[in-house]
Amino acid sequence: MNTYLVGIAFQTIIAAAAAAEDRCIALALSGGGSNGAWEAGVLWGLAHDNPNVEDFYYEVVTGVSAGAINSAGLAGFSPE
Repeated sequence: MNTYLVGIAFQTIIAAAAAAEDRCIALALSGGGSNGAWEAGVLWGLAHDNPNVEDFYYEVVTGVSAGAINSAGLAGFSPE
C-alpha cells in the first residue's frame, strides 16, 4: 500500500513538471553497493569536469537504496 502511494506521488510530480513546460527531464538511479559507487563517481565527474551545468540538470531525481543516497546528494548540489 505504501509503495502504491509513493508511485502515485511520483507520477503526480512528473505530470506537474511535464505540464508546466511540456517536457520533464528525470533521472532514476538504481540501488546496490557497487552501482551506487559507480553512480557517485559518474556524477562527480560530470559536476567537476563539465563547464556546462545544464548538461546534468534534472527536474526530477529519484533512486532506490544507494541510488536514493546519490539522488539526495545530486538534489542538494549547487554549481555556484
